[in-house]
Amino acid sequence: MALRTGHGKGGGVPRIEVLPADELPAGVPAGARGDSPLDRGEAGRFARGNGLARVGGKARAGKTRLADRLGLRRLADDSRFGPYKAAAVSFRRAQCAELARTVGGGYCGPGPSSFVASAALQLAWARYLSDLAAETDNPDLAVQSSRLMNDSRQNLLAAHELAAKEAEARRKADTTAPPWVLPEGGRET
Repeated sequence: MALRTGHGKGGGVPRIEVLPADELPAGVPAGARGDSPLDRGEAGRFARGNGLARVGGKARAGKTRLADRLGLRRLADDSRFGPYKAAAVSFRRAQCAELARTVGGGYCGPGPSSFVASAALQLAWARYLSDLAAETDNPDLAVQSSRLMNDSRQNLLAAHELAAKEAEARRKADTTAPPWVLPEGGRET
């Protein structure tokens, strides 16, 4: 987020804006993890405390229903929006995984997840309205669709920024990180 001078009708008025794509922080990529002989015990079963347990319980820690789901109600089976919402669920999962992998240091917290969930719904509604506009030759629906696409983009930029800043804060707070991960040869800054 950055303090910017307003433009257009709000010219000269300071406002907080999401950073543009070319100014987003780099973040922290997730570390690659190799296989460990300690992950599996006898008969090939997971050993207690294995590193892969993050896929289950620990990976779910800190997630909330609102950030982790696109709605608290189920749509009717005959809903015309149903396929779009299903596509939004897939998009959200893929986008959160990508944020965690590329800038979140392996994590996508509830804040960035919430932004991504909002963006996914906005994009789903934008696609639905776009298809409906094409079916009915309704330019007003096309304009609504375009606005939702832009709002989706803004939420994705905000999610990237927040995930990167959270990852950087975690990295700075992690005193157990190896010296080559910390700035200036292992000294905290």
